[in-house]
Parts: sequence; C-alpha cells; structure tokens
Amino acid sequence: MKAAVLPQGSRSLEIQELDLPPLLPNQVKIKVKACGICGSDIHLVLHGKMKASYTPCVPGHETSGVVEEVGEQTTKFKKGDRVVVSAGTSCGKCKHCLAGRENLCEEIGVLGFNQRGGFAEYLQIEERYLHHLPEGIPFTEGAILADAVSTPYHAVKYQGEIKPGDTVAIIGCGGLGIHGVAIAKALGAGRIFAVDIDSGSLENAKAYGADELILVEKNMQVGKVLKEKSGGIDLLCDFSGYMPNIENSVRAMNRGGRIVLVGIGRNKLEIPMPFFLIERQIRITGSYGSDRRAIPELIQLYQDKKLSLTKSISGIHKLEDTNEYLHALEEKKGNPIRFIINPEL
Repeated sequence: MKAAVLPQGSRSLEIQELDLPPLLPNQVKIKVKACGICGSDIHLVLHGKMKASYTPCVPGHETSGVVEEVGEQTTKFKKGDRVVVSAGTSCGKCKHCLAGRENLCEEIGVLGFNQRGGFAEYLQIEERYLHHLPEGIPFTEGAILADAVSTPYHAVKYQGEIKPGDTVAIIGCGGLGIHGVAIAKALGAGRIFAVDIDSGSLENAKAYGADELILVEKNMQVGKVLKEKSGGIDLLCDFSGYMPNIENSVRAMNRGGRIVLVGIGRNKLEIPMPFFLIERQIRITGSYGSDRRAIPELIQLYQDKKLSLTKSISGIHKLEDTNEYLHALEEKKGNPIRFIINPEL
C-alpha cells in the first residue's frame, strides 16, 4: 500500500510502498477515506518534539473509512461498513479499559504514534477501536470526530460537567478549542467567551457560536477581563497550555466553578490562593483525550442537528501533499481549522 512515512531522524514525510502484515483474528482492515492533520502531527513530523514508538512511522490519528476485510474473531463489523477509528490506543484489559475509560489506561497511546496511522491507503486495527459512521455524515467530518471533536467533548461534558445556562470560557481556539466552543453551544451553554492571541482563531470561534471574543494582548490579565465582561465563569476550559492565564483566571470563577486543563504547556501551574479555592469550592481538573462514550454521542448530536462540522474542513488534499499542509496548518495559511488527507485522490 501507499503511505506517508516518517523515516527515523527525518523532519519530512516520504511516500513509500509498505507491505500490510497478515490480518489478525481480532482486526479489521479499513480503506482510508479521510484523515485529519492535527497539531500533534506538526510536533511529530516538523519539530520532533513528540516521538513515535516504532519505525518507520505512519502518522495520522483522525481516520475514517470503509471496512475492506474482517478478522475471523470480529463480530460487530462487516465488509462495506463506514467507520470512524478512535484516536487513542490502550491495553484493552485493565480495569479502566474494561470500564470504558480507556484514556485512564497506563498504556494510553495515540494512533500513528504507537502503531501505524491513517496517512495511508489502508489501516489495520483491532475491532474495539471502531465506531459505525452513519451514511448522513461525510467521511471528512467523521474523521475529525476521533480527536479534534471528541477531546474537547470529553473536557466540556465529562470533566467540566457543563450544565444548561452555564457561562463558559474557552481559552485557546485552535483545532481543539474551536470545537470546545461548538460543543458548549450544542450542550446548552448560556454565554460563551472565546479567548485567544490570534484574531483569525477568534473569528472561527464567533462562527461556531461564541458570544464574546477576547483578544489577548501583552501583559493582559485574562482573569480580570473575564470577570469584568462576564460577571463570573461557571466552566473554564483551557486548550492553550499557558498556565499564567489559568492562574489569574481563578478569581473570575463563580462558586462551584470548574476549570478543565487540556492544553499541555511548559510553565508550572501555581495557584497562591488556597482559601479562595476551598471556600468557593472551585475544582481544577485535567482532561486527556476521550473514551468510548464520546464518538457515538457526538454522532447523535450531529444527527439531531445540534452540531455541525462543515466549517471545520479547510481543504481536502492528496497523500502526496501532506507535508505541504502540515506547514500550512502551522503557518495558519488561510485561517484553517482542519486539513483532510484523502489517500484516494
């Protein structure tokens, strides 16, 4: 099969012909129809800040396609089924996996980083990672459910416990945060404040339902501005990883407020106000990836017309052009949200 391969030590993908190993009894072979380019792919390929655990590496963890072949022990899928592949990998045997909380597994990984991903004509993977994709959802939009949409969904719904009417702040409106805005809107947020350093990202947030945009300027105290504009935040989800913004946003929180950290940054998180947190019962928690609940629930939101992802697809491109659009995403050419690779083009 044809695949976009990252050779060891390289900062550029190469189109190569790879052999597919024999299909295991619990695996499904998928003909890839769409695979999203994510910011973590930039860190893997262009910067080398993230590493794959195998070589040669085939990235791509936002994948949808059609079942081509099934192993003899598979029971839920058949040839011709439309599917979405979960982005997270796990052991499948621990108490967390068995309870449907795979993102708590000690062996948690990411498709493309821990095994071959979707920048290829075919993908072979265990059946347990698959979800049925209804006919009414395009492969392009189905693919990004795997991470760009399911990760913020887990943060907003499960870790953030959003309630109808909540005042919500989304800090960082890139590929994940923008869908945090869309999900908060779909789940009944009262007012949504979008916060970012980039005006283009804020325009995207406005298109997805943000009520007020806050463009972060040098030395701005984000928390103070949020408090002044909102009167108080019930749920704050940070996708930026810039911890100083979190620290000074604590005082913007209402009693019983929830702060969910999704973005991974280099700064320490230092909150020098323990009594404030205790007395107001403000919760700070992390959120990583998603679990098996997310994709079926997102599909239902889509079918109920509460969630639309059409604006998220910034272009569909050939496998041979993956390097070009990794750079285009990094440089924000055209204010993109998600570029899609279609190996059939």
